Amino acid sequence: MRAIDEWRRIDPCPLRETGLLEYGQGVELHAAAFEEVGEEYEWLEPADAQRRFPEARFPEPALWDAHAGGIMAGEALLTLSSGLDVRAGTAIEDPRELEADVVVACPGSWLGSMFDLPLQPRIEQVTYFAGAPDDRPCVIDHGGPDRRLHYGLVTPGVGYKVAEDAARPGPWDPDRPERPVDARLEERLVEHVKRMFPGFDPRPVHSEACLYTMSPDGDFVLDRIDGVIVCGGCSGHAFKFGPLLGRLIADLAQGRALPPEADRFRASRLAPA
Repeated sequence: MRAIDEWRRIDPCPLRETGLLEYGQGVELHAAAFEEVGEEYEWLEPADAQRRFPEARFPEPALWDAHAGGIMAGEALLTLSSGLDVRAGTAIEDPRELEADVVVACPGSWLGSMFDLPLQPRIEQVTYFAGAPDDRPCVIDHGGPDRRLHYGLVTPGVGYKVAEDAARPGPWDPDRPERPVDARLEERLVEHVKRMFPGFDPRPVHSEACLYTMSPDGDFVLDRIDGVIVCGGCSGHAFKFGPLLGRLIADLAQGRALPPEADRFRASRLAPA
């Protein structure tokens, strides 16, 4: 909720509040969390969920959050980089050697090797499909005993992005220049789309792979190590919290205390790599 408030402060706001429909294993815990913080939500029967997303089918009741949505990453990066001195492609071997009042290191999949943290780089894969208007909700199927977690969200100008969570769980060398697409995984996603999104064209528009950086407990790292502020261990979900993490980093940089709930992000909770 704090992150959503921070995104709304940005002009133009890159958040598309198309809503979120989620169902499957453990989703009742999300409803309990909404209750705890006083956030509005609804339980929708499958037919009602389908009315919000006519191209999709829902095997069970879905939790509806009207204030959720997707962050348009390209728009966000363009807006947030305005006025900064961005030096793309500049190599920095060790941020501890930089001369500056404050150094913040957010090197993604290289954070573990730079600071001896037990973070595992992985490669993940998404596929885009045609057939959904840009105002359709995000969807998360949290899976169950006989199915894996899948998620989807609109990507204007490309298609509806669908992925299977943690489908390529092994470690990946971030220095490898190529990010190959697994054809068998793409085939599995096509079969999932045929079942879950019968209103889509099941022929993939495009598939791509990208780096994730997983921490042992799935939480971020936000701390000071050797005088450098470090932030990472995104575990696949840091971008949506980007401006909030930025505000916490700025607090650290200016000597302000972080809120107590940020203690869970300290690097000291992790054993050395």
